Amino acid sequence: MGISRRAVIIGSALLGAAGGVGGWAMLANARLVPGRGAVDLALGRCDLQVWPAEAEPGVMVDASFYSTHRRRSVGYTLAYPPKVPAGARLPVCLVLHGYGTDHRAPFDGVGYHRLLAAAVLDGMPAFVLAAVDGGQAYWHPRADGDDPLAMLFSDFPVVLAQHGLPTDRFGVLGWSMGGYGALLAATEHPKRVVAVASNAPALWGSFDEARSVNARAFDSAEDWRQWGDLRTRASRLAGLAVRIDCGESDSFAPALTSIREHLPDPGVVHIGRGCHDNAFWRSVAHDQLRLIGETLTPPKSD
Repeated sequence: MGISRRAVIIGSALLGAAGGVGGWAMLANARLVPGRGAVDLALGRCDLQVWPAEAEPGVMVDASFYSTHRRRSVGYTLAYPPKVPAGARLPVCLVLHGYGTDHRAPFDGVGYHRLLAAAVLDGMPAFVLAAVDGGQAYWHPRADGDDPLAMLFSDFPVVLAQHGLPTDRFGVLGWSMGGYGALLAATEHPKRVVAVASNAPALWGSFDEARSVNARAFDSAEDWRQWGDLRTRASRLAGLAVRIDCGESDSFAPALTSIREHLPDPGVVHIGRGCHDNAFWRSVAHDQLRLIGETLTPPKSD
């Protein structure tokens, strides 16, 4: 996204007044130039004094399978709640990792298995976290034939069924690239995805903006229009349990703010203190996991 002539004029005045690095910091803080995240990090705005409850996790299953839609072997991890044997028939939440990571990141990085354990012990309905390796294709069909979205809803359910898990309805949880993927999955499969929790979804206002940040995110302008512009898909989230969280110092916060008005319920977006990091994902995990658990297993009526 280009900087307007007015912003440049204002920026020049600020630089003249403050000079050097201090001037750049003022501009970045006002989002007139890139670098707001670095400023917030330096000022301690990314420091969250939040210690979410954790507990000893249940059984963890690590394995792999051949995905016909990704045309390769992919890894996956299943995280069960405490005191539940592998193979127990519990609802499933698909977990979509961010860019540059894989199916182990939700557990080795964020620690979702320990957060899930604590939430279940606190009374949340139990479910299984199922993370699978989506590569770096931004969770949508790509020109080279890699299709992690089809893998999620065609190949992976076969594997989940082999573990005795139901595959008719899912929750979906993700962050960054995976946060975008979670929303995309819900808009593509609104009858199978009943709850979605998205952390700082990697959204951009145009293909050029996306390409300037990550040249591998979309193949072309048409690819972005079909899969990347969630404003055109937002209405498909109607009727689903949705929660979107983002740190106010996150570089994706402006794009999320712009898409909020297109959502069936703008109130599902929560922007608070934090940055684009594991600390923020962890700080909102309790509310997200509870939304998913209570939607996958609603209270029984008397």
